[in-house]
Amino acid sequence: MTVKQHISRRRFLKRSSLLSLTSATTIGSLGLGGLLNTSSALAATSDYKALVFVFLAGGNDSFNMIVPKGDGPLRDQYQQGRRTIAIPAEQLHTLDLVTAPQIYGGENYAEFGMHPACADLATLFNDQEMSVLCNIGNLNVPTTREQFLDKSVSLPEQLFSHSDQQRQFQSDPSTKFTFGWGGRAAELLTSYNTGSVSPLISVSGLNSFQVTKNSVINPYVMSSTGLTKLDGYNGQRQTMLENAFDSVSDSDHLMVQKYRDVFSSARGAQTIIGSAFNQADANGVDYDSVFSAADSNNTKTSKRLKTIAKMIAGRESTGNNRPVFFVQVNGFDTHQNLLADHSLLMSELNDALKGFRDALVAQGDFDKVLTFVGSEFGRTFTPNGDSAESGTDHAWGGHALVMGNMVNGGQFFGTHPDLKLAQGLDASTGRGRWVPTTATSQCGAVIAKWLGVQDSDLNQLFPSLDNFPSPFDASENLTFIKGA
Repeated sequence: MTVKQHISRRRFLKRSSLLSLTSATTIGSLGLGGLLNTSSALAATSDYKALVFVFLAGGNDSFNMIVPKGDGPLRDQYQQGRRTIAIPAEQLHTLDLVTAPQIYGGENYAEFGMHPACADLATLFNDQEMSVLCNIGNLNVPTTREQFLDKSVSLPEQLFSHSDQQRQFQSDPSTKFTFGWGGRAAELLTSYNTGSVSPLISVSGLNSFQVTKNSVINPYVMSSTGLTKLDGYNGQRQTMLENAFDSVSDSDHLMVQKYRDVFSSARGAQTIIGSAFNQADANGVDYDSVFSAADSNNTKTSKRLKTIAKMIAGRESTGNNRPVFFVQVNGFDTHQNLLADHSLLMSELNDALKGFRDALVAQGDFDKVLTFVGSEFGRTFTPNGDSAESGTDHAWGGHALVMGNMVNGGQFFGTHPDLKLAQGLDASTGRGRWVPTTATSQCGAVIAKWLGVQDSDLNQLFPSLDNFPSPFDASENLTFIKGA
């Protein structure tokens, strides 16, 4: 019998390591039966919380996602600044705010709407299941327009650069990147995550957010529709590989042992994740119907969030009570054709989040899962042209969303810009690059504390946190989680 050997060593290790859920040493010592028994024992723990980070890559033009409407100065500023890319007020979905938002400069204004493609998100907001985090962004220290212009304070490195600001948004902007705050949180929450699988699950590849400090926990990367299977692992090849690796002993060459350990970890991944999906399939929720009702286009984002919903439903098999999930939505670098392209992106986000919300409600987990939706930066308030096909350029502060039954819904948190150009918060001579009024580290700290990170450990996730007022101080207006 001849078996074709077409998988290189590099490709095999890369493919298999993505399937690795935990250290191969743990899997090897417990065995697959031990893994499942350990997971079942942990399933009795009812203290379950999950964080789902939906990252809008490219810089979401969030000032066309959340828009002032009605008659008043904020709407006037919006129309004057946005010009040809302003959305007519009558097309917006009205937001019924529980309390009047905090506007920079002390202005009173409470008439806002959501993008025309976001009818479901507006309903979630009005049903108090979603809130807006206003004008957040990467900051090293509190910063004013004047301080930015004369460079008299420490500023995040490479402002307005996609790659740099993405890393900083997913970690902390004040230090050289060594870990993401999602990965570091998982390390600090190991007492909750004592299962045999990684609590860091990505359906969008490797990312900065889930990088750990000590590299003991590795993210598990899934495909958009579920388990990433070993390539060519079937039939005679499967038999050959299992026999070969089962015969490896601790006296063999270290490289051979490494191959064995990675392969053993990958096999464990398939067994445990398969069990989680089987559990989800048996809970009575028709996930395909739930998501197709919300998203007839069956977008990639909906597929990814459906996979996460099933992983949450099948948590008895994974044995972790503080998982951290990562989803990335691409395409937000809208330098041209903003109105048309952004509408498609908002529609995809709206439909996917609605399907995810409905699935979580159906399986009884909407009170246990916090969904955070953010982007590395906002975009210039003024367009880069004078036609309806114009786009916007890289900017700074922007809005984020939080969703879940633990959210103080129907509110704007932080401070909304006054939208005045070349003054106030505009870190430019008139493009509308708003200086963030809330640091991303402050928002992240509120989320991390809800997840279970102790107050004394929050600065391990966010070294810059001590440079700002406590996000738990009422004056910061960041109580977007009940009881925070």
